[in-house]
Amino acid sequence: MNNESFEQEEDGKSLLQRLRESMFPVKPTDNAPVKLLKDSAFYLFAVMALLVTVLLGGAIMFVL
Repeated sequence: MNNESFEQEEDGKSLLQRLRESMFPVKPTDNAPVKLLKDSAFYLFAVMALLVTVLLGGAIMFVL
């Protein structure tokens, strides 16, 4: 029963929200600077991953 409620809760969240919570979970005891650092670290990671993906795709297209 707990597993079903967990799956229903997860279904309501977007992919970015689930990734965000799994990589840098924000605890209720975290203060504002820590939350800000965790948020900025996640978005920096996402931008870097996107840039690497675009650059690799461009390199592959250039070779072909």
